[in-house]
Amino acid sequence: MDLKPFFITTPIYYINSTPHVGHAYTQIAADARARFERLRGREVYFLTGTDENALKVARAAQALGRDPLEFCDELAQAFKDVWATLNISYDDFIRTTEERHKQPVREVVQRLWDEGFLELGTYSGWYSVPDETFFRPEDVIERDGGHYLINPSEDQTKGPLEWTESVGHFFKLPNFSDQLLKIYADNPERLRPLSRRNETLRFIERGLIDTSISRAQDWGIPLPADMPESEGKVVYVWFPDALLNYATAPGYLADDERFKRIWPPDLQLMSKDIFTRFHATLWPALLLALGLELPKELFAHGFWTVNGRKISKRDPETIVEPIEFSTQIAQSAGDAEIRVGVDALRYYSLREVGFGSDGDFSTIGCITRYNSDLANGLGNLFQRGAVMLHNYFGGGVPALPNQDNEWLEDLKNRQAKIEAAYETLDFSAALTEIWEVVAMANRWIEEEKPWVKAKAGDLDSVAVLLNKLLSVCQWVAVCTFPTMPSSAERIWSALGRTEPMSWANALQPFAEGHQTPKPAPIFPRADLKKFERIEKAALEARAAKTKEQVMENQTEQNQAPTETPSVAAEAPAPVEAEKSEPTFITIDDFMKVQLRVGKVFEAERIPKADKLLRLQVDLGDEKRQILAGIAQHYTPEEMLGKSIVIVANLAPRTMRGYESQGMLLAASDESGKVILVNPGDVAPGATVR
Repeated sequence: MDLKPFFITTPIYYINSTPHVGHAYTQIAADARARFERLRGREVYFLTGTDENALKVARAAQALGRDPLEFCDELAQAFKDVWATLNISYDDFIRTTEERHKQPVREVVQRLWDEGFLELGTYSGWYSVPDETFFRPEDVIERDGGHYLINPSEDQTKGPLEWTESVGHFFKLPNFSDQLLKIYADNPERLRPLSRRNETLRFIERGLIDTSISRAQDWGIPLPADMPESEGKVVYVWFPDALLNYATAPGYLADDERFKRIWPPDLQLMSKDIFTRFHATLWPALLLALGLELPKELFAHGFWTVNGRKISKRDPETIVEPIEFSTQIAQSAGDAEIRVGVDALRYYSLREVGFGSDGDFSTIGCITRYNSDLANGLGNLFQRGAVMLHNYFGGGVPALPNQDNEWLEDLKNRQAKIEAAYETLDFSAALTEIWEVVAMANRWIEEEKPWVKAKAGDLDSVAVLLNKLLSVCQWVAVCTFPTMPSSAERIWSALGRTEPMSWANALQPFAEGHQTPKPAPIFPRADLKKFERIEKAALEARAAKTKEQVMENQTEQNQAPTETPSVAAEAPAPVEAEKSEPTFITIDDFMKVQLRVGKVFEAERIPKADKLLRLQVDLGDEKRQILAGIAQHYTPEEMLGKSIVIVANLAPRTMRGYESQGMLLAASDESGKVILVNPGDVAPGATVR
């Protein structure tokens, strides 16, 4: 057995609000992999935590008249409470305000300075405290006595920006470009999925720039006093502060023996927005500077939309709070315990979409899948088998006549496939394989009609079938334990098993006379109409609370409403535009539209959509997915490598289950042929003026 623990991490989360389903997605996936490794007998070190040194955290506390650390204590506990309810089996929860993190970070920064990896420089620009980001001058407009983003996205600040100018300390990131490219070329499995790996390689190949590691503020980890220009400055919250949690938690610079036993991470999970720059570039460059081994695998999962809409604090209907939602499912399922709803949420999250792809979290879809897969599928299978065992054999496993064991070999082969799927984080494939067996076992009951055979006195045939059903339920319990631990344990106990569950004992035989307890339903069927009533009431309450908070904020800050009118809806469509009377807009309206040059690096048709192509577009500093109605005029192959012009600040829109993050500009000639707007030989990301 491998003596090194399987070291798995999630990102540490900003504590600006309580967790939503997007946070829970990463946690559930990490927990499933951690439980799978433990099930196979391996020690696991599962790390998660909270990121608390952001300036916006201190300002949020100040606005409430609270001490920042007390404010952090409260929200960190809220995260722990949610993870406990969701059955997240983490081994360590690190907070970046803890001394075990702060002291090693200071030592690392001092070492980077002493060894020449840092240099002094100046930085200046319009800075957003909530976003912890500088913005380019072309993205900023002066109005109402302040400076604001011209057209911020859903997740960007609508408030004023601050001009920031200071001497800073810069990490010499370009020095590591060649090393990183070689490492990723030699070890392609380090970055997954493939699309994120390709994105990272392009990001590095375009050229890296020095990165500031300090900020002039008073909340955060102070720079070492021995460094020049350190007074009044703290370590930048992202780099190296937050990223170093992965090393400080297992004992870096504090407990060498423990650190050497645990390091490096076997698997680090995060959402795709913090993958390329932070985790796949800055983080490994920092480790190279420190002489530490790189993580074995970085994996970026996709984004959830909720009921077809992008998750946004300003849209209460897109905020699915995990505990509230799990409670709603349980209430609609005959007021079951919340653990029933939790496992429904966990199952849906990992079954619905391939891990690594974007997907839509449909609340009705979740409750529907709960009824079809869990209540009618697995729950029905277990209940029918257990009830027949008690009716015909008093709950004891009967003596078995000779039987065909071909089904047993089938389960062994399927378990090997499921094991491989868990190893590669293909949770959806693993669960699909398991539910094929659930469906097969339910068919056995319908085809063999054991109640008819029992009535005719053929109890030997009934005994054979029930043994198969018990074995399948036991096998399913083991195979689903990583995904639905509470339900799996209930099935395991309901089968009369008292020994610890393990991957190896999924198909252990039942001894003759083995006694099972009287069965109780595992997954009561949910009442869809009741769920809709409960959900509607919760949404109305949340919307009222959000409206009240917005009004309070506007009154306190004496600022304009947060919503910025969109001009995109007024602009004519770039393809197949209708002829109409001209509508005039002002120059201010026009200046809100951000036109940027992009280069297509992936293109494919969308199934069952004759007109749509799905394009992956390089905008220089980011990648976008765009749906374009040009499939009847351009093939995917023709689009590869083309430079195009897009409306970059158009609100995202979901079509055919895919999110479009912009709009391609094109025209139509007299014959109706679509002709793309060609920006010429201009670098991706350039602004069209």
